[in-house]
Amino acid sequence: MTAASGSTLPQPPARLPDRPGARIAVVGAGPVGVGLVERLLANAPVLAPGRALEIVLVDPFPPGAGRVWRTGQSPLMRMNSPARDVTLFPDESVECAGPVRPGPALDAWAAATAAGELPPVADERLRDDVPPVGPRSFAPRRLQGAYLTWFLHQLAGQAPPGVRVFAHAGRATALERRADGRQLIRTADGAGLPADAVVLALGHVDARPSGRDAELAAFAAENGLLHLPPGYAADLDLSAVPGGADVVVRGLGLAFFDFMALLTEGRGGRYVREPGGALRYLPSGREPRLYAGSRRGLPYRCKPRHTLLAPKPEQPRHFTDAAVDSAAARAAAERRPVDFRRELWPLLAKELRHAYYRELFTAQPRRTAMSWAEFESRHDAADTPEATAALVAAAVPDSSDRLDLDELREPLRGLTAPTPEALQKHLYAHLERDLARNGDPACSADTALYSALLMLFGRLPRVRPLLSARSQTEDLDGAWFSLFNFVASGPPAFRAEELLALCRSGVVTFLGSGTRVEADRTRGVFRARGANAPGEVTARVLIDARLPAPTVEHTADPLLGALRDAGEAAEEVLADPSGGYRHPTGRIAVDPEGRLLDTAGRPQPARFALGWNTSLRGARAFALPRTNAITFRHGDLVARAVLRGLPGGTD
Repeated sequence: MTAASGSTLPQPPARLPDRPGARIAVVGAGPVGVGLVERLLANAPVLAPGRALEIVLVDPFPPGAGRVWRTGQSPLMRMNSPARDVTLFPDESVECAGPVRPGPALDAWAAATAAGELPPVADERLRDDVPPVGPRSFAPRRLQGAYLTWFLHQLAGQAPPGVRVFAHAGRATALERRADGRQLIRTADGAGLPADAVVLALGHVDARPSGRDAELAAFAAENGLLHLPPGYAADLDLSAVPGGADVVVRGLGLAFFDFMALLTEGRGGRYVREPGGALRYLPSGREPRLYAGSRRGLPYRCKPRHTLLAPKPEQPRHFTDAAVDSAAARAAAERRPVDFRRELWPLLAKELRHAYYRELFTAQPRRTAMSWAEFESRHDAADTPEATAALVAAAVPDSSDRLDLDELREPLRGLTAPTPEALQKHLYAHLERDLARNGDPACSADTALYSALLMLFGRLPRVRPLLSARSQTEDLDGAWFSLFNFVASGPPAFRAEELLALCRSGVVTFLGSGTRVEADRTRGVFRARGANAPGEVTARVLIDARLPAPTVEHTADPLLGALRDAGEAAEEVLADPSGGYRHPTGRIAVDPEGRLLDTAGRPQPARFALGWNTSLRGARAFALPRTNAITFRHGDLVARAVLRGLPGGTD
């Protein structure tokens, strides 16, 4: 693998290849689109042997890095996964029909690049980013962009004979079906790009404000306030946020940490380590004061960094295929959907407890009161919450060593502080405990829980068709993924430590759980309060620290909007006709192989969509090595459907 990471992909020819050749256009040149290119190239020799194929990436942003991972962004923008856990290459664990082609994960790529075994990154500004990246590093996002760019050019340089990869730098605005049955992509620069098949790999797209967001945006415009709607922090003009201003921030997920970094360290603030080891923030005087809240009221837990002593389970012990099949069979016999809360959640909870306590008993046997063999046997047999709680209480004397999934889901439930100051003290103590556990080898059971959540993530898609529409929305997409994101999707530990330093310096104040933001039309300001303490704050700046939710109805993407308006793309709707339940998810509706569905539910020939924002769902961008990642499984599924559907393709 020696292709230059900075070489430029050629523009596609103006004409389509002569038949039986074909052209596949992929709209979106970020991770989803590039991953699809890899799967197309891997499967082409099998499903389109000897054919002349052109694969064209269409995107106004650089192919490979795309928009989110572009190499020109601030180095303060970091990955939220360690480099060893980020790969673009499907490995032998992936269960797919196409061939797999292993390659280096981000850490191995960085090590080989630093050693001169691979070409240096093309952007000289990034070369100093490479050597520090090790397996546990949280690399700058711009370096991930360089990895993506290198990956794409490896693919292009090693394409099968007769297959070429091109890039068209432009924004797709419309998709037409020609008289000869082929597709024509219209771009913002007026170009027309013909193709035999088109795949939308859009990733996160902007959305037009709607509902409450639209009301707050209009209020801000009427009163001369600043409202930053959901979006990428790196894309927004934060210079409009005045230094020293009070700012309400809605959201404490990953986007919050991006805004936090850009508005503090990005404005000249510095962190210093005090003699006792505590981190202290030295303000520049140009940072605003952030009043931050969310529904849960606490930021995501930081990524665990322990070394596990018990081996990671490769297969579930309780949430097995056989257990799910048994639940499905019972439900079918009774002519009802599977009950997630009654039939599946107990299995999931037992799986998480098993992983957590196996590591605790292995790593800290002195903190337990019975043998692991006895605990495991009794835990397997416990069939009620009461029996499980009694067993855990007997086996784990110290309550701080026990796993409480309810507390994890709602850590501030029932909390009422007498004053805002008392609330801050409580939340600071919570964050300090979380950070201390993160660095304490004795708390490696937290990492076992994290690993179990990742294992279960890839297994849950198969249960979706078994559930009612309401359960899919409230239980799977709601409660389950809320827990998953809180525990498994958090920032690196250094971000949590920085947040504590900002809290102590008065730059960040927490609003608590159940945060509500209202338009105070009397005073012409935003008013915010949480549910855990009396009082409220007012501000002239509101930041929605989150990415736009998937939406077809309110999309700001011109191509998706045009397809919607023409009735050629639809939004997924989960519905229970018998009960009258109906929930539009915002995701692009596709069939099981990724074909775009029109508003009548009919698959569109030669039109596909792939990614987390489609009804296929799956992971958002990158895969964890050796985990049979759904990212690769979905990519392979769609790539093979695209190739089989080409004129003269193999059925």
